[in-house]
Amino acid sequence: MAMSLQEIMERVGSKEPSVIRAYVDDAFRELEGLIPEHTTYQMYNIVADQKLYAFPNNMVKILGVYRRYREDSSGTYSYIQIGRVANLNLTDAGSATAADAETSIIVI
Repeated sequence: MAMSLQEIMERVGSKEPSVIRAYVDDAFRELEGLIPEHTTYQMYNIVADQKLYAFPNNMVKILGVYRRYREDSSGTYSYIQIGRVANLNLTDAGSATAADAETSIIVI
């Protein structure tokens, strides 16, 4: 639903279009700052019994980790995001799980 500047002014009870326009411009600038414009990615193959992987030296932040989900008829892969682990409690070293050669993740 797109709203005009007049509708926003009516909803917030303001009669100063320049002030409301400044607030709207600030909101758009803040939203632009939340969305990265230039990102790169690195693909890793998961290896059984390997726990540590080297990340690129110029990496600033991990935006997400994705797993290959399926391949369509044109050979293009779909990926799903792996959720972030919350409240990780490491009580035992445990054993590593094996992954086949077709399993890969993307770190963005």
